[in-house]
Order: sequence, then C-alpha cells, then structure tokens
Amino acid sequence: MIEDFLEVNELDGRIISFPADTTPAKALEFIHLPSNAYARAIPFFDEKYDFFVVIASAEGSITIKDAEDLFPNKKLTTANEKKVYNFSSFEKQFFPPISVYEAKVALHSSVKEKKTLFFQLSHREFLLIKTSDILKANEIENEVVQKE
Repeated sequence: MIEDFLEVNELDGRIISFPADTTPAKALEFIHLPSNAYARAIPFFDEKYDFFVVIASAEGSITIKDAEDLFPNKKLTTANEKKVYNFSSFEKQFFPPISVYEAKVALHSSVKEKKTLFFQLSHREFLLIKTSDILKANEIENEVVQKE
C-alpha cells in the first residue's frame, strides 16, 4: 500500500526490508544515516475523529500540547491502538507518515530541518523518505479530499 502510494504520487521514497530482528539503529547504520534521522508519525484525533499526525524524532516524546501547537484551534486527543487500527488499518507503532486518507500532517521542530527521515513500518520494513515528499504527499491527499 505504501509502495503503491509512493509510485502513483511520484514521491522519492523507498521501502527497505531487513531481517525481523533488525533494530532501527542497526538499519540506520547499514544505510549510513545518523540516528537522529529515525522518526515517528504520531496520530491524534480531534472531536470529529479526524486524523492529525505529528512527524517527530523517535528520540523524543510528543505531548497533546505539542500537537495542538502544530494544529491551532484543534482540541486533540491521543489515539489509542484500537482506534488507530480501526480508522487506518495500521498499527499505532508503525503508523506511516504518508498515505493515510484525509490525515493532516505537521512536522515537529525536531525533524523540520532534516532532509531525509526513516520510519519503521513493520517488524521488517522501513520507509526512507525525504521530508519534502512527506509534505508533498499531504498536499496531494488534501487536494483529493477537497475535490470530492
């Protein structure tokens, strides 16, 4: 699904598979990226159950206040595992930074200056993608929603 989204939208990202016991640190070392390139897509919901996703460094934590600062005028709540899966079919720990229909995405200051980010998509798969393409994907998704 992510691979198709990358291809159809001509995004410069790729999925890399490793043995299941490979840690993100080992995977980053293998592809010669610094540990601070490892990021997470953290989902939140508003009162209408719309998705809001904060892209942040995996090394830190993001609070609801941090998320609300990125999405002004929104009252957000933390998305639990069941809600995330029911709304997106993704596990919360492997939530992708792209291809979640109608999700609004914002970059946290911990990743804003990074050129390339690395996300864990499953126990074996990782996504390597440019930060600019995450933003481009969000624009593409928002255009599709607005046309409907």
